[in-house]
Amino acid sequence: MKDLIQVQGVSFRYDADGPYRLKDIDLTIQKGEWLSIVGHNGSGKSTLAKHLNGLLTPVEGTVSVNGKTTDQEENLWEIRSQVGMVFQNPDNQFVGTTVKDDVAFGLENNGVPREEMVNRIEEALSRVQMTGYEQKEPHQLSGGQKQRVAIAGVLAQKPSVIVLDEATSMLDPKGRKEVHDTIRELNKEDGITVIAITHDLEEAIQSDRIIVMKQGEIVAEGDPREVFQKTEVLLDAGLELPFSLKIRELLAEKGIKLPTATLTQTELVDALWNYRQSS
Repeated sequence: MKDLIQVQGVSFRYDADGPYRLKDIDLTIQKGEWLSIVGHNGSGKSTLAKHLNGLLTPVEGTVSVNGKTTDQEENLWEIRSQVGMVFQNPDNQFVGTTVKDDVAFGLENNGVPREEMVNRIEEALSRVQMTGYEQKEPHQLSGGQKQRVAIAGVLAQKPSVIVLDEATSMLDPKGRKEVHDTIRELNKEDGITVIAITHDLEEAIQSDRIIVMKQGEIVAEGDPREVFQKTEVLLDAGLELPFSLKIRELLAEKGIKLPTATLTQTELVDALWNYRQSS
């Protein structure tokens, strides 16, 4: 894999005399990977996300996207066209009176020719399964549909990276699944790099890599099976363990040892069945 984003020695605070929200962060994000950045409220994960496309710039250190640093004004247009962001509240993201107008908004601002704009809108809506909704007004959509339109607006810009900043936290289970399935398809089929900012470890299980943050620092990093073995670190970071890990921990207290690789509910059922068969 190719290194796409590099975060080197980044520290940041919002006020000159305020506390540091990020402290000496080093991070490399590779092209095509799915990275989850997890942490409790105030851990610095959303602050870090806003550094990845230049919405914030470091007090110390550098952030570069494809070799271009975010602290150079002349680089920001290109960086932001490569790194698209989808935020928490879908209602706050709509700027158009219809779905089509909303997806077109960024393209119009960037001066994309009309014929190409039409093609990009059609393609982006198709990729998120929202074809046929072009003339719908935002209030007519469900929460999951609104987020998928927000993702389409980002996709129309043809980014290399999509950053989801708590983008499913306000959705019901159906909406979360819709958005999650859409992003998974874009990652696997189109090779788009996905950076998911979340406090929900159930969502993070499917990532290629997880970073755990606490008080502006990275306290754990690795693939899900590595990170989820560090239950004390996760709990100390204020995170709630996924259901399968909670059950595994409770069973361990009763003397029933299941494999540490048991992450998903399917794996939990299989492990319990195997345990029963061997007892």
